[in-house]
Order: sequence, then structure tokens, then C-alpha cells
Amino acid sequence: MYIQRNIHQCLAGNGEAAGNEAEMTPEGKAIFAGGSFPPVRVHVPPSPQYTPVQPESKEQLIQGLNTVVERMRETLPKLAQAPEHSTVPHPRFGPLSAAEWYLLIEMHYRHHLLQLDRLKDAIAAGVQ
Repeated sequence: MYIQRNIHQCLAGNGEAAGNEAEMTPEGKAIFAGGSFPPVRVHVPPSPQYTPVQPESKEQLIQGLNTVVERMRETLPKLAQAPEHSTVPHPRFGPLSAAEWYLLIEMHYRHHLLQLDRLKDAIAAGVQ
């Protein structure tokens, strides 16, 4: 997962110095100030960098989610020691610190839960 890689780059001080990149974009500032993505559909073109391979089974999907949770638990205590100047650029939000990349994971999954609710509502309404 590229977000985990970016967090570890920041933690190791291998990120870019904040001065090398513009500040966080207005969109990034709004998302982090609000603590979530807006409740709108987001369409990202499929790419190997952002589109994960579909799981072969429900068990594989569950294991993947459990792996994410475990990595987040392992990473959380390390965030306080992350160099503040070490950032890795996000394609839409600009430079993010380790803590910001970490928060992005939770926001991302919460956004997917909104999608799930939308799909459940559509099914309940009989929309195909």
C-alpha cells in the first residue's frame, strides 16, 4: 500500500523537506480541517499505483483488512517521533507528514463506508 510506504518514508526522514514543495493544497487543507472527504463520489482512473488487485476470496479480503489494522496499530506509536519537516507529496493534497498520511487511511476507509451505505440504500430501493 503506497500510503504505508509514504508514512515510513516520512518516519525515516526520507521524505522531502517541506520547503522543497508547495504547502498543502486548499483542497487538502479543507479535507484535513473537516476530518473527512466530502460525501461525493470520487472517480480515479484505474492505474497499478492506485487500483489494488481484486481479492480472490472473501477470506483474502478479510485478511487484507486485518493486515491494514495491524500495520496502523504498529505505526501509531511511531508518529510522535516523525520529523515534522519530512513530507511526501500527495497528488491532490500536496505535501503530507507521516501523521497526515496516517489520518488519510482512516478517512479513506470511512469514505468507503459511505459508499457501502449508498449501495445498501440503492439495493433496498430496488435500484439496479
